[in-house]
Amino acid sequence: MFIILTAITKQGEIIIPANYSQESLKELKERSTFLCMQCQEEVILKSGTINIPHFAHKRNAECAQLFSEGESEDHLNGKLQLYAFFHQLNLNCQLEPFIQTLKQRPDILLQTNEEQVAIEFQCSQILPSTINKRNAGYKIRQIIPLWILRTPSISEFPNQEIGLMQLSSFRQQFFLVSPTYGKMIITYCPQTKYFHYISNLLHIRANLYIVKVKKLPITNQTWPFAFVKHISLEEFEKYLSIYKEHRFKHIDNLYYYNKKGVQSAFLQVCYRWQLQPKKLPLFIGIPTIFAESFHVHAVEWQTQFIDYLYSLNIPIHQASHLQCQSFLINRPIGPTQSELKLEAVKSYLFVLKKCIIQSENVVYRSKCSISKMNQLLYRQFLAKCPEN
Repeated sequence: MFIILTAITKQGEIIIPANYSQESLKELKERSTFLCMQCQEEVILKSGTINIPHFAHKRNAECAQLFSEGESEDHLNGKLQLYAFFHQLNLNCQLEPFIQTLKQRPDILLQTNEEQVAIEFQCSQILPSTINKRNAGYKIRQIIPLWILRTPSISEFPNQEIGLMQLSSFRQQFFLVSPTYGKMIITYCPQTKYFHYISNLLHIRANLYIVKVKKLPITNQTWPFAFVKHISLEEFEKYLSIYKEHRFKHIDNLYYYNKKGVQSAFLQVCYRWQLQPKKLPLFIGIPTIFAESFHVHAVEWQTQFIDYLYSLNIPIHQASHLQCQSFLINRPIGPTQSELKLEAVKSYLFVLKKCIIQSENVVYRSKCSISKMNQLLYRQFLAKCPEN
């Protein structure tokens, strides 16, 4: 069955049955005929006590495929709650409008003086091609798409406001980018009526991030939506503490659960240096900007970079952009090369040059100012956020 949340009477009155009491719906049924706002075919008002009151086509109308079949209760409730929120702010909004030229039906369409915004409340996984197609269609009509995800389960969030969180490649498609505060994911829970913001992302490896999670009741939400500001230096130090802890765990995994044996590039370097992996200096394996382009943990590619400079007998202070480029060519990490990888290596070299206080010919034995390094990493973190 295809569920329709809005219809129109023959007199031109738009009806959203979820906004009416059971008694009022009974009266509406007796005195009104309802039409689908898209195909103008007659629809039936269904107002039982189990499901959300809605409309359904009498027969298979051609437009039915553009409505959602088998929508979850959360999706239906979420659309209705978000629509009510925008309506209470006296915004020009439509629930499930059909955009004829695109053959698309956003959950909510907002019209402000400056722009149109299509709100998509996404509760289930859909194909990337579907997301791209919808976004491309909105772009053609100069409509801004705003995707809001269903809030994940509590078990997926960090135990505290700042902590580790897995962000699947599916979720990463819905980053909302603020020119001031960087990228974040906005989620909403129809049951608790809270928004959750996943922001200030610091990549560790693969899909694992350190994040800050803030929640906001819908009653305190604004339009345009509120944003989470940058973390403070004190909060960033907590990020670094979590990052350092995970760095040691990752090194342990590389050593104790090594499946590559003598083919492990990381362990080969440690053997050449005659250094136990856990004894690697703390300036190897730090969260520089664009490190996520390597996908692996920074300790792996940064170990390779330091070893590459050592093989060329080039001290840190003499290394340049040229060595950054040649490193990526001679020691490729990951399936593809990219400009972001080059930016990651260049930013890492920049931090090293600023923080190494005693440079040795054997690079990995150099001394580093950790406090200065942390301050530089914080500045890089703030500088990167608005660009991504």
